[in-house]
Order: sequence, then structure tokens, then C-alpha cells
Amino acid sequence: MNNRRSLTVAEREAIYDGKLGGERLVDLAQECQCSLSCARKWWRVGRKQGRDALRRQRLSLAGGALSRFESVVAERALYWKRLHPKRGASRILADMEGDKLLTGVRLPKPSALAAFFHEACPELLQHREPRPKSPSRSTYIHALWEIDGKENIRLADSTIATALDVREPLACYFLGSFAHAVQTEKAWRKLDLREIQADLRLVFAEFGLPVAIQTDRESVYGKPPEENFPTLFTLWLGGLGIAHQFGRPGQAIDQTHVERGHKTLFDWIEEPQPLANLVVLQSALDEARFMHNCVLPSHAGDCQGHPPQEIHPEVKVPLRPYAPDAELALFDLQRVDQFLSRFAWPHQVSKVGQVTVGPHLYYVGVTYAGQTVDVRFDPGDRHLAFHNAQNGHLLRCQPIRELTVVSITGLEVPAPPTGIPVQLSFPC
Repeated sequence: MNNRRSLTVAEREAIYDGKLGGERLVDLAQECQCSLSCARKWWRVGRKQGRDALRRQRLSLAGGALSRFESVVAERALYWKRLHPKRGASRILADMEGDKLLTGVRLPKPSALAAFFHEACPELLQHREPRPKSPSRSTYIHALWEIDGKENIRLADSTIATALDVREPLACYFLGSFAHAVQTEKAWRKLDLREIQADLRLVFAEFGLPVAIQTDRESVYGKPPEENFPTLFTLWLGGLGIAHQFGRPGQAIDQTHVERGHKTLFDWIEEPQPLANLVVLQSALDEARFMHNCVLPSHAGDCQGHPPQEIHPEVKVPLRPYAPDAELALFDLQRVDQFLSRFAWPHQVSKVGQVTVGPHLYYVGVTYAGQTVDVRFDPGDRHLAFHNAQNGHLLRCQPIRELTVVSITGLEVPAPPTGIPVQLSFPC
């Protein structure tokens, strides 16, 4: 009986009036199809608080979160929640405190209100994804670098610039800061892949290859390979044996060292007037970086008032040496292929039978329009295999597009020698 609907006002008054008239609560409970305890409760409410209380009080839900409050509390809580479904319990409670219909009525705590919303209107709740774990931190020098762009720098010659900063967080050391002109006809643009690669090659040449590089989720960097097909930037790092680590979406604190580094450098180069041009900006960044690394006292990390290079001279010792001319020898396409073969990417087939993987469209078949397929990479023949996500059946294979050494690195691969070998004669 305790799971039936709440009694109506008429039924409550019938129990109250019947008991006043001498009827037994057991008989009144049977007439109203409720439990004896329910009939006894409403008789006591009427006896202690009068007939008006029978119209005002009720349980919001049987044994529910607002069962100890007047019925108008639950009614107005639902009203405000339906009016503003994205607001949480604390914000709805603030609305209820200003509600004239609730003047003088005792209100619940936010926790009770939140529990009531889970019971009464779960369809209105905002279902948030669990926050991903924070990325791992560096434990030794060159284990992890952070890179990020300082954007929308306005110069006196009307140039709009972006500075790409590369920072070694454990040593609190600026590895590089590179200025780029990014103005377009209407506004400005983001840095592209080739610009970022060129900057990092300069850093690699001086400090060697790190174990991992961390970025945010700008389109040029992409998303973790578990979520989406990797970008060429991720694959370039992978081919060089560098892991690509991502910060969490919307969590600038994951890039705290390089983000704070932007402010450090640009506080030092700040002038009353904008810097003259891109050359002056680059010169100022180089000077500020040198002063921070080698001259001025720092309290970041474990520097304790000393320049970072004095505390961490090992930052100048590469873990894995790099030379720009030798990159093609260091880059391993098979390493890229093995990396891609570890993942499967679910995609929905479009109305015309196509699937977008990375920047390219692949035809799967109109027969499978609207279905979900798992896309996998086969390193054996360098094809993308499209499998039915439900039963795993292979639907189609397509050669992967533009995933060569040239497209990933942007470097020209020297052509193999041609012609007939000739034996040269030497004088005796």
C-alpha cells in the first residue's frame, strides 16, 4: 500500500471528517485504499493543525526527499526546474527563496532538493561525463615538454603575431619562443602544422628529442587517439618516437607551466607602445628567454632564487640527439603504422555511404547508411578496414590516403639513384 499515489485533498478531508464523526480509522483507510498508518497520519495532521493543513501538506513522493516539507515546496521546485532545466539545486533554491508563493514556508537544503530532482524529474538533469584524469607529470629532465601558442599579439606595423612557446616544466626552462605573423585579410589564423614542425626542429637540434610532448586540443594537435583518428602532428611525433600527451578539455591548468610562461615572457618584453615589427618581437623574446634561463633568479619549481640553468645544467644534455638533416633516418613509418593498428574508431556512415576519417572521405556503401562502423588500420597492406560495429563483420577495405613520410614530415624524400653503374678505372 505504501507505493500507491498520494491521497487527494478530498480523501484527506474524508478521513478527518469521518474520524470526527466517530468512524474507525481502519474503515476509513479501506474506503480511501490507503494504509492504516497513512490514515492515522492525516487524522493527526488535521487534529493538530486544522483543516487548512490538509490542503497544504502532502508527501512529494512516498518516502521521498521532500516528504517532510509542505506540498507547495515540491510543486514550486518542479516549476522552477522545468522553467530552467540547466540550473542546479543551489540555483533553483535561490529562485525559490524569491518566490512569493513560498513566503514563510520552510525550504529544503540543496542536497535534499537535488535528491528530489533525481526522484521526480530525472529527465531534466544534466548528465555530465566523468572528468578525465589529469595527464602524467614529468619526473626527469626532457621526459615531457609543454608547447602552446600566445596568440593575438598586436604590433606597431599592424602585424598580428602568435608566439609558440616550448617549455621544460621540471627545469622551469624556456626551450624556445618563436614569433609568427598570422594576420589574414579579415582577421588572424592559427599556426599550421609546418610552422610548428619548423619551430620544434630548431628546439630538437639544440636539446634533442624528448620522451613526450604535451599540447592542448587545438585542431592542429587533434584529440587523443582513443577518441579520434590522430592528426599528422601526432603521427609525426610518433614516427620520431615521441609520445603525444594531451591536456584535458577546458583545463588550462594541465598546461600550467607554459601558460604561466606566456605571462612571464610578455611581462618582461612589455613596452608602453606596441613593439615595432616581427623582427623586434623575436629579438625581445630571445633576450627575455635568455635572461630567465641563465641570469635572473627564479622561484619556480626547485630553483630557490637561482637561474634555472644553474640548478638544472643537465637540460643542455640531449637524451636523444637530433640533426635536421638526419630526420628522415630517425623517422620510422613502421612505428606510425604499429601505433595506428592499436585503435578502432567508431563512425556513422552518412546518407551517401561515406565515412570521414581524419581529413578524408572514404566510401563504405549506401547499403550501410546510418549504421555505425568501426574503422581499423591494417599495417600489413596499409588499408583502412571498416567493420560492422555490432557483429564485427568486415564491410569494406580502402587504401589509406596521404599517410606517407612526405605528407607527415613535410620533407622531400630523396629519389633513389638511377642509371647503370659504371666501373671507373684508376691509373696504376
